[in-house]
Amino acid sequence: MNRESTYYHFLAFFILYFFFNNIGLKEGLLYTTLLFPVFLYWLYKRHRLPSMLKWGMFLLIPIPFQLISGVDPWSYLVSTLLVFTAWVFLFTALEAIRASNTSLNTIFQKVLLVNSVLFLIALVFLPFPSLRYFMWDSVPMSQGLEAIPRLQLFAYEPSHYGLLLAPVFLFYILKILTGKSGHPLLLAAGIGIPLILTFSFGIIGALFLAVLIGSIAYFHQYPFHSRRVIIYVSVLLLVVIGSLWLFWPDNPLIIRMGNIISGADSSSKGRLVHSFIFAKDLAMQYNPLMGVGPGQVKILAHDLIINFYQYTGEYAEIVRIPNSMGEMLATYGVYGFLLKIFIEIFFFIRLKIYRNLYALSLFIFIFIYQFTGSFLVNAAEIGTWAIVFHSRFTGFDTNRINTNLE
Repeated sequence: MNRESTYYHFLAFFILYFFFNNIGLKEGLLYTTLLFPVFLYWLYKRHRLPSMLKWGMFLLIPIPFQLISGVDPWSYLVSTLLVFTAWVFLFTALEAIRASNTSLNTIFQKVLLVNSVLFLIALVFLPFPSLRYFMWDSVPMSQGLEAIPRLQLFAYEPSHYGLLLAPVFLFYILKILTGKSGHPLLLAAGIGIPLILTFSFGIIGALFLAVLIGSIAYFHQYPFHSRRVIIYVSVLLLVVIGSLWLFWPDNPLIIRMGNIISGADSSSKGRLVHSFIFAKDLAMQYNPLMGVGPGQVKILAHDLIINFYQYTGEYAEIVRIPNSMGEMLATYGVYGFLLKIFIEIFFFIRLKIYRNLYALSLFIFIFIYQFTGSFLVNAAEIGTWAIVFHSRFTGFDTNRINTNLE
């Protein structure tokens, strides 16, 4: 297989992952899940199975403890298989990024181009209610707000679309800030407008913090004109937000921010507060050290909701924990919760992520976001972690930020 053919195979993999992973499938199913036998064979051919199996031993440790505590056999088996497919996808993504690293810049360009084309199609669909639902979400965002169309393209929901594209958006945001891009205003519009139209405060907020912290850490190494642009943009954002608050206090942005601060926003409160309270109570009731096991939350949660929280009606049927670390705590207990954080920090130090502005900023983003949303086997989160640890955009190395070299 020649190099050009290999590039197009990797490009197809990334396009599938970013845009079409769930299209035409029942909710919960992904092509990257269904293709796990193919991925296993590919990892075998590239001699990566030993590494995958070695690290997979950490997933086996809780199994006997969970079985002793008691599980529903069928749901446990199915969900454990799902965790295994996610594990296979993680190592497939790591290897794909490693193998295509020299082409990753070009692949990101193609991803941004496809996103722009799909966004234009979504704008065409927007005025037509019968077509709008294909690429826009119309569920009300928060208390006191009418339904506003939110961009999601072919993802599950707007926040899932935002999470999928976050590595690409962040890459180009940093190129603009460090003066490494041509036509920065056009590029900023191509990134910013789709991102803003998701109205996903979790994604936008985590990206903002990631860029802010990364920029503060290496602000002294930015080119002079970039530092000036950052200051001007920061002042402009403050002026815009202040003007909205003073002259249009009833706009959706200010209303939702107020709801989040006051605790009236059910989405953010459920993700940030209730998820951890519920996960802690569930784990404490059954197995605090090793958790209840894969697939058991939806079975055990109903009893906890009815008998402990005294919920009734539709709330009694809600069994999902809309938070990656919250679900980890419930499923794998304190062991899984601390192990995931340890592995993230271990590889952050071992791979010297702090020496690359892009890798550092993306690490900050996904580290924050895992505490605010996502779920245990979310391919979008898994893929983002793979990009953090295996992408190497040398133009963002801390000793090259103030140059135009890639």
